[in-house]
Amino acid sequence: MEYISYDYFINNNFFNSENKLSYIALGFFDGVHLGHQSILSLCVDMAKKDNAVSSVILLDPHPEIIVNKIDNLYFLTTLEEKVRHIKDLGINKVYVLNFSEKLKKVSGEDFIKKVLLNKFHMGAVFVGYNYHFGYQKKGDINLIKLLAKNYNFKHFILEPVKTDDGTIISSTLIRKLIREGDLEKANRMLGYPYYIGGEVVHGHKRGKNILSFPTANIKFPSEKLLPKNGVYVALVEIDGIKYQGLVNIGFRPTFQNEMISIREEISVEAHIFNYEIDIYKKKIRAFLLKRIRDEQKFVDTTSLTQQIRKDELVARVFFKNNKI
Repeated sequence: MEYISYDYFINNNFFNSENKLSYIALGFFDGVHLGHQSILSLCVDMAKKDNAVSSVILLDPHPEIIVNKIDNLYFLTTLEEKVRHIKDLGINKVYVLNFSEKLKKVSGEDFIKKVLLNKFHMGAVFVGYNYHFGYQKKGDINLIKLLAKNYNFKHFILEPVKTDDGTIISSTLIRKLIREGDLEKANRMLGYPYYIGGEVVHGHKRGKNILSFPTANIKFPSEKLLPKNGVYVALVEIDGIKYQGLVNIGFRPTFQNEMISIREEISVEAHIFNYEIDIYKKKIRAFLLKRIRDEQKFVDTTSLTQQIRKDELVARVFFKNNKI
């Protein structure tokens, strides 16, 4: 990944050392879902066929943060996660342009001509059917078709990818499903299980000391979209190996009375089945497969422990039935 400031970008050329044309996929690609994957895979295939360099240009931060001063956006993927997914699909180059006050004023035509053609030597562009770009989002697929004729580059505009029932897959819809806790449907649209990753940090040690269920408290990125509070069947990845488990997302209401003046922040805690090794400070990922219940406040820790045992049985049946 190359992170490029606007001023650096203006004064430099990004022609690759092989002097090949760049075939460029454009989009915000939040989640890199099945619709995005179709665009990116076509870019990879056509670049190989035409001996070009498959590339993606991303904008960071999200344009809404600069244009409309919105600072509470939450995403399916962090920038690092997004780049990893994109590269896993075979894209050769990922460029991240710092979206700034200067860049937001660039018109759609200038973005094509001065950015993509002059700087990145674009030979073909790949976008979704509803792609908009440039100042005030005035650029669209019609402008791309027109400029493709004027400046002699190839263009590939992909139709929406749909589910079996005809629903158009989109990042907006997936975010809605995740907020509602419908991970099964969201995962089918993503093409992989939604996950929350981060470093394991010390919590209050209640899981091990009070409940006899050791848990890993995940320090997740602030911009990461969290699902609806509750308990989830999950696979927890540690050092590249996935283990069966449960994940609780919420405010731990059973213990909330312990806080006198400060309400506990939302937490993501993973209980990994039959795993006793200390993973403090390790980076892990919790892949959420199914929401099984709401977060509840129990009258005492004994009741909570009994419920966790029931949750584990539900999870183990899920893993067995789905051959996981």
